[in-house]
Amino acid sequence: MRAQFTFAALMMVVATTLPGQTPTERAKALMDARKYNEAKVVLEPVGKRDATAAFYLGQIALEQSDPGTAVDWLEKAVALNPRSSVYYDWLGRAYGEQAQRASKLKLPFLASKTKSAWDKAIALDPDNLDARQDMIVYYLEAPGFLGGGKDKARAMAQEVAKRNPYRGAASWFRVCNDAKDQTCVERQLNFLMSSYPDSAYGYSASALYYSTNRQADKAFAILDQRLRSKPNDPAALYAYGRAASVSGMNLDRGQDALTRYIAAPIPTGPPIARAHYHLGLILEKKGDKAGARREYQTALRLDQSIEDAKKALDALGR
Repeated sequence: MRAQFTFAALMMVVATTLPGQTPTERAKALMDARKYNEAKVVLEPVGKRDATAAFYLGQIALEQSDPGTAVDWLEKAVALNPRSSVYYDWLGRAYGEQAQRASKLKLPFLASKTKSAWDKAIALDPDNLDARQDMIVYYLEAPGFLGGGKDKARAMAQEVAKRNPYRGAASWFRVCNDAKDQTCVERQLNFLMSSYPDSAYGYSASALYYSTNRQADKAFAILDQRLRSKPNDPAALYAYGRAASVSGMNLDRGQDALTRYIAAPIPTGPPIARAHYHLGLILEKKGDKAGARREYQTALRLDQSIEDAKKALDALGR
């Protein structure tokens, strides 16, 4: 089966290759189409000597919930190009994914490597806001003896806001939410939606916040507003389905929204595995246990780390 799949993937790559494209250009196009296995066929022969190829292979491994392989490739990427802030940021993410699954003995070691990678990313490029926002999450979640701290998170949010008001508001939302400061949270969310109405983030973050805090009516009102102006916005579709799955309200519309999102996801959007999990929740609430079981199984086939899907499947009986 492995050889057959590899041959089929290779034929797909050959069929979609444009004249003059480099391997990394071909692979990026495949990645954007979420054809990750086909992209790997292109990248793996050159990954050990090409920094960009190694970087893409690391990204693919993270997308496929394989942080160990991601670390291997991203360490190779930074070895080949030690001046790339972006590569170090993604290496930190890979270490962080490993840390989340590690034993208590290994956790401090991996947490330290995570922070060091992000420190390096910021040192190489102080304007790398992705790395700064990743570091905010680290500061909020890590204990003090591993370099965490709420004051550090607030200071980093200020640095992000100096460089970019939009990203600053998103950073302050995360900090204020951690502090359970509802006034601050709503101020940041309202700023995002009013000042950047074309961006999906303010709407989806607002919906997540309100649905998580048992204010589903507010979540749906915000998403209805977004979908009236942009009916095919993938982030809003996912957020609507998630809100429906959590609240038990508007289940039919939530099912339709998630089905549409799964059919046309965005590379930078919520993982399809999570969409299948939330679709499973909706189907279970509608009494379709067989359909729910299929969605949970699909979610776990795509990402075995979704513990909620495992518990839901166990509750139904595998």
